[in-house]
Amino acid sequence: MRYPFLIFVSFLISATAFSNLGLELIPKGRPFRMTFADPREIRMALIFEGSSKIDATIGNYFSLFGIRGEDGSDWFFHVGLEGCGYFTMRQANHRFPLETADGLIGFYTETSVGPFQYQFRLTHISAHLADGSSDGSIAYSRETAILRAGYLLNPDTHFYTGVHYMVNTIPQLPRWAFQVGASSFFRLFQGKLAPFAAFDLKHKGDVSVNPSFNLQLGVAFGNPPEIYKSFRFFYSYFTGTDPRGQYFTKQTTEHSLGIEMQI
Repeated sequence: MRYPFLIFVSFLISATAFSNLGLELIPKGRPFRMTFADPREIRMALIFEGSSKIDATIGNYFSLFGIRGEDGSDWFFHVGLEGCGYFTMRQANHRFPLETADGLIGFYTETSVGPFQYQFRLTHISAHLADGSSDGSIAYSRETAILRAGYLLNPDTHFYTGVHYMVNTIPQLPRWAFQVGASSFFRLFQGKLAPFAAFDLKHKGDVSVNPSFNLQLGVAFGNPPEIYKSFRFFYSYFTGTDPRGQYFTKQTTEHSLGIEMQI
């Protein structure tokens, strides 16, 4: 009984120490702004590439606890968990059989101080071919440490950059990747309608073709306090190496239409 008691006492001491800073259990949202054009963002979206392919992304996150700066400070800190499934269905004889399934789970810590945002993530992702694929599969598993920094030029314009390091990878490959991107919304009609643009650029050490570039142009509908949480309809242009793990060495260029709602 001694060790559970010590753990309980330590928790009480920690909670007391952080009480002046505004400790929150299960706080809402995340301090780091969503990176809309990143193909591996945690999101809820459907993307249609003509009538030949559908990409479905089903993901969620929740912060376990957060710390808010005292005396109305604009400093926030969150620790949380995230998970996402990335699925591809291809058209075949008026059906859409499942072709690939990539799964991600992760842990994150995030901080925002005024317009500056910082994020550390440790993620695991594995990639699989489903029964709708006739290709041969490879062993694919990665644990990646991700460090990103962001800056809010204004409430609706976000810039970010980051570095990715694969702590463990199957197959063995160069481990570094670098990322830069931005998004901006333009409110119209008191924010009920907001055209937006976003891009994401990655240079990956594990592939021979670089960079990978994704562009989104679309419209956000609704009028929440944070317009980027609106329902969105967008056009997407992607060129570079396929983001799906089983095809990570394959070069592709895609034009597609998508719908999305931030969770």
